[in-house]
Amino acid sequence: MKLVKSLLVAGLSVSLLTGCALNKTAIITVNGEPITKAQYEEVLKRQTQNPQFQQLGPEAKDPNGFMMLMAKDRITNELIVKALLEQQIKEHKITVSEDDIKAKRKEITDKLGSEERLQEVLKQSNVTESQLRDDLINEIKVDKLVTATSDVKVSDKDVADFYNKNKASFNRPETVKASHILIEANPDKIKQDIINADKNGKLTAEEIDKKVKEKLDEKMALAKKIREEVAKTPDKFAELAKKYSDDKASGANGGDLGYFPREAMVKPFSDAAFSLKPNVVSQVVVSEFGNHIIIVKDRAAKGLQPLDKVKDEIKAYLEQQKKITALQKLFEGLKATAKVEYVDQSFNPENIQKAIREDMQKKQQQAQPGQSAPMTPAAPSQQ
Repeated sequence: MKLVKSLLVAGLSVSLLTGCALNKTAIITVNGEPITKAQYEEVLKRQTQNPQFQQLGPEAKDPNGFMMLMAKDRITNELIVKALLEQQIKEHKITVSEDDIKAKRKEITDKLGSEERLQEVLKQSNVTESQLRDDLINEIKVDKLVTATSDVKVSDKDVADFYNKNKASFNRPETVKASHILIEANPDKIKQDIINADKNGKLTAEEIDKKVKEKLDEKMALAKKIREEVAKTPDKFAELAKKYSDDKASGANGGDLGYFPREAMVKPFSDAAFSLKPNVVSQVVVSEFGNHIIIVKDRAAKGLQPLDKVKDEIKAYLEQQKKITALQKLFEGLKATAKVEYVDQSFNPENIQKAIREDMQKKQQQAQPGQSAPMTPAAPSQQ
């Protein structure tokens, strides 16, 4: 699972840092500590349950076929790295508090935009809340390990140098930072809902249209009422957005849409947002999505963004790059000095590579005369 860019993009999946030991049979030992068959099977199961993998044909799922052997090779390597990291985490007495977990979860939620968006990503990735918690804990441990063993500090000079060398990246269009409250009012959706509710088909077309207009009028009346309430207490905009907005993603963040250029929104919304002065509440703005109440919090002029506006963004990026480099070096150093024994020789990388070559040779022998064997199960044969 990859919810956000993290240290673990350097080559270790977050999920590999978790594992069960129901089957204590060691397949590999790392510095005398076992990696069990159950740990391997748990990771393999999570990867093969991925919806994208499930769409592949039966050949891709053959345990002795190219795809599964490649997965075995990759998972074996990552489990070894995982064991080495856990040993280092234990040696440095690294712990994770509930506050650490809450902060990391909030960081991910903020980057995705809302709790609803996080839940959507978890569902798409087939990841449970329990798995997410385990992943967060282990990502925090790795982050703390890198910080404890490497110099990942970024100086003001580092930030300024990066800014000066990459100024073109900070040329941006005019943007506004706005929040909104949406009262959904889509005529087509309302009409369909009315038709669906009319199970016996008693309503005439005119009656349906009348009901649609009545519903739209109700939605507009509600939007105007909320707008009046917001206009009296603009400082409570976020509170009212959480209470009323049908845009649940932004509503969970008090209606905050962040900074956006004119082209990012539908025209009626952008026209209103870019014409408003900061902290002034708009009239009700009608778009294809419904009725919006908008407030602009800030503006950023077109052109080169000043260093003080982007320094935090640059610093976070540079720190992340330093951590990734440090983690890669840590991997290399630990693997170079580790004592790794393959109790089950089928997990020895040399034997896995041998099995891959044998599978490829088998496919070449099965290829029809005049055709070359496919290099992967998914690749088409060439004439």
